[in-house]
Amino acid sequence: MQDRKTGSNSAGISAGHLLVLLRRHRIPCSIDSFSADGWTARLGDPATGPYSQHGYFRTREAAAGWLLDEAERLGAVAVSGR
Repeated sequence: MQDRKTGSNSAGISAGHLLVLLRRHRIPCSIDSFSADGWTARLGDPATGPYSQHGYFRTREAAAGWLLDEAERLGAVAVSGR
């Protein structure tokens, strides 16, 4: 579980490391901050399958926490110890 305000997540994984891990498994994903509203996380491909997007995170790590939770919820990844 992650905290959207502080950006902490129970897995203790950095945003960059998470993106690398997901991409190694050929799971489309991104975290960006193209707007003043904060960070946005995207998981999946809207053209080919499950796709999730959520925005308004204060920090990149908060977006990564959501991305990890969403990937686990969709069954894309499993993180031991959670």
